[in-house]
Amino acid sequence: MEFGVRDEHSLAVRRPPMLGESLKSFLLRLANVNACKYKTLVKHLGFGPSTWFTPGSASESMMYTALSKVLNVSEQALLEILRTPSMKDLWIPSVIGTSEMKVRTVRACLSCLSEAPYHRQAWQHAMYCVCTKHNEQMIDCCPHCGNGLELDFCLNGRCHDCGSHMSDGPVQVMTVPVWQKEVFQGAQSRELLQSLLGMSMVAVRPLDLFTSDIRVRDMRVVEVMALMQKAWNLLNSYTARQTLKEALNRRWHEVNQVMGEELPLTLYREATALALANDNASDGELDAPVFESDSREFDIIKSTKRFAFLCEGASTRGLVKATQLMNFLGIKPKDFEQLRQAGVFIQINPKAAKKDALYCLEAVARQFSKLIRVDNVEEGYVAYDEFVPVACKFISGLHEGRVLVDIFNCDFPTQLLSNQKGTVIGRLYVHKEAFCEKYTECDIYEYQTVPVTFLPGFFGTQMPNVRAALKSVFVQKVMGFDVLRAKEDIPTSALKELHDNYLILNKWAYSHSKSKTKCLCALKRAKVDPLVRVNEEHCNSFEIYPKSAEQVLLDRYDELAQNYKGRKRRLKSEF
Repeated sequence: MEFGVRDEHSLAVRRPPMLGESLKSFLLRLANVNACKYKTLVKHLGFGPSTWFTPGSASESMMYTALSKVLNVSEQALLEILRTPSMKDLWIPSVIGTSEMKVRTVRACLSCLSEAPYHRQAWQHAMYCVCTKHNEQMIDCCPHCGNGLELDFCLNGRCHDCGSHMSDGPVQVMTVPVWQKEVFQGAQSRELLQSLLGMSMVAVRPLDLFTSDIRVRDMRVVEVMALMQKAWNLLNSYTARQTLKEALNRRWHEVNQVMGEELPLTLYREATALALANDNASDGELDAPVFESDSREFDIIKSTKRFAFLCEGASTRGLVKATQLMNFLGIKPKDFEQLRQAGVFIQINPKAAKKDALYCLEAVARQFSKLIRVDNVEEGYVAYDEFVPVACKFISGLHEGRVLVDIFNCDFPTQLLSNQKGTVIGRLYVHKEAFCEKYTECDIYEYQTVPVTFLPGFFGTQMPNVRAALKSVFVQKVMGFDVLRAKEDIPTSALKELHDNYLILNKWAYSHSKSKTKCLCALKRAKVDPLVRVNEEHCNSFEIYPKSAEQVLLDRYDELAQNYKGRKRRLKSEF
């Protein structure tokens, strides 16, 4: 590397970087030759002493700019020497499996250091566990005292703690693992690296019910090698994945008989989704330990799994996440929250964040066993998905969460198809007559007033239509005042008057399972005009008719069915 002409920004002593040298190693050597401390040099360049300079990060790019000024060279010239061609495709910002793979510890190859004492950038990659030049396992702690290495060890060859020289340390020769060779193939191996990392989150605790998010960059060399070998076997071996499936089935045999395999086989399905087409890996031991102790595993595992470890008396292998339960049930978060508040599902870590909420699978299975399972649905039952969500829209104050609580409390008849796959809601059927008897609108008349938010369910239309209807002269006359202007709750006496003395067409059509379009046509032919008609943007029309209009609809009752194909008869009023 040739330096440019000196200027007022130039360092007193300029030195070129070594091929493939890590940025921090180069900065340390520059500080030594300029007879200053590392933090002094970094501060002079505009950075703090604790900056990581992760390859591919913004701080690294800014450091290249600063160094180009004090060394009088171009940024491109620095990049060409510091980052070797094999490393360029591995350090890319914001790409999973690249920039966050920089290890926080110092790794070294003793043979490489004996040839040239500086720290290589390749050693910063978490997957670089065996030196490809010398077939030598990387070390991350002193062979004599066992303490972690400092960067000074790579420059002067001595341990920062015990002072022993690197030439006294044993060298462990081994073949480069196949997964390391595949990962360091350049840009084409980036997708493989992401798959391997995903599988490693399955492999770290393969008999659990959800994956473990792990800090790969905090792991030691031997830990990474053990974990990635397990992940590689699962990634490439069909036999290894079948062994995982059989182990999970044995563990959850009783739960499978009640709930099926949906939740217990979560990790197996994730492993299968990540798996490669080939089958060329050794099976290995499925439950071989990766970490030397539970406390070490606790340090590496993060997020929800960490909360699982904190739960006293609860085995992490029997816990499921709230998101898993919601997906299994096929319900929304707000409805699941009502189930939790009602005590149907008891969270074992109530102080944790919602995303880290955990539940015991065996307790969930006990609740699930209350549902009656059948091979064929009896007459009078309708699909939950087709009936309940619509009913909740037309019954004031009724929410799906409340219905689900009553279902798990066995408050009205339901049946669950056992020979059908899918979510619980997708297989659930409710007794229509029993449902209609249990949930009626008369409950709201027990209160003197209700909020405006009850009206979409009462009128059977969307809120924009409700607001437009409340502005009409007719509704204001029934209410006795302008509700929107007064910003007061709705008196239930006025709602009862509307319900008893007028025809709310949306609700009538729903409760009688008739086509609203056909109802409108019948009333139009009978020349019955609505008292209120609104049709706001993005809303279906909403009408209120005189009570006498109901007789017109009853006279044509059969013709108003959704799929009626019989002969239509004319009324005298139409001539």
